[in-house]
Amino acid sequence: MRERFGRFGFGWRLFVLFLLLASTFSYAMFQGGFVSWFLFYVFLPFGLYAVLFAFYPLKTFEAERKLSRGQLKAGDPFEAVITLKRKFPFPLMFLIVEDCLPASLLKNGHLSEAKTFLFPWFQKEIKMVYTIPSVPRGDHRLTAVRIRTGDPLGLLEKEVYLQIETSFLVLPSYQEITYRENAGSFDDKGGHAVDFQRQNSNLASGVREYQPGDRVSWVDWKTSARRNSLMTKEFEQVKGRNLYIFMDRSPSPVFEDIVVFTASVVRAALQNGTYTGLVSIGKERTVFPVRSGEDHLRKLFYHLALADCDSSYPFHSLLEKELHLPDIAKTVKYIMTSRMTPELSRVLGNAARDKAPAVFVIKEKGDALSPEESAAIEYVTARGIEVSVIAGDRFSHVFAKAR
Repeated sequence: MRERFGRFGFGWRLFVLFLLLASTFSYAMFQGGFVSWFLFYVFLPFGLYAVLFAFYPLKTFEAERKLSRGQLKAGDPFEAVITLKRKFPFPLMFLIVEDCLPASLLKNGHLSEAKTFLFPWFQKEIKMVYTIPSVPRGDHRLTAVRIRTGDPLGLLEKEVYLQIETSFLVLPSYQEITYRENAGSFDDKGGHAVDFQRQNSNLASGVREYQPGDRVSWVDWKTSARRNSLMTKEFEQVKGRNLYIFMDRSPSPVFEDIVVFTASVVRAALQNGTYTGLVSIGKERTVFPVRSGEDHLRKLFYHLALADCDSSYPFHSLLEKELHLPDIAKTVKYIMTSRMTPELSRVLGNAARDKAPAVFVIKEKGDALSPEESAAIEYVTARGIEVSVIAGDRFSHVFAKAR
């Protein structure tokens, strides 16, 4: 229906254009004199151009989009180059080119950056470059380029959408920290802990095929030569040293800080060689078992890039089921949340009998704890559970003190 009204409006404007041409010509013929003919000849070039413009097809344009970088993380600048090509150089006095940004890219409000006013005239190749200063995390898909132009009189306007799909992934941002495995804590003052597998190399229990991200020191060269395939030593996992991270995906204004914090912990632990797992509790329960290596890190970061605060159930009710699972009960556990509730404190208090988790409560800068939260923190602290409150996005000072 909208397209039908658009065609009717274009046809009506074209009729008005022909009417104006006929009117000025009739006025010059019947009135005569210099002034009437001068008006006709002045209007004639604009009218003829508008007639030719009416039959010029914008759909003949070909569009190409190129991104400046293949991999981005949240907060990085995003630059794209759009190239428009055409075979016939019809003179276009102006051209409005707009890259149709998806809703996922408009979270920070950057619509104006993706629109440019150009004067192409006879150019066969037209380029538009735009930059978004800060891109949000997520899987973003650009599907179309919109071009719009018109005649100098403003009677006729044309618009066309050129379908061109480009997708790119923006990984979550993170902070550089160092994971101290032997103490189960973080330290922002540098210093690398002893690698878990090197420290326990005598615990090798078998071999398996090599996977991307495995260390060269794990390769069993004798078995590899025998089987004519690269084989890696498989180690027994000491569950007390494995790390499980529980991320609360309840609706929260600081959810982005929770994602940054979780990504920082995951990256630091895996770079240290610690077997790390993630339990992401939202609308859907997503569990990544404890693993190590670059491939596991990529999977976790991909999930964190797409994670949303969409949980419709209380975090404590979902967490209670997870903490008592056999594979999780004896591991090091980190709880990432934005609010400490009495219900959550009771769940954590019951879990402390196995192995007390460490809780990190993320708050907005300048946001104080409520009396209810303070009482809940006192309750779990008395049962040997360490609670660290992080205000803002500067985590390193809290990491240095956390166990």
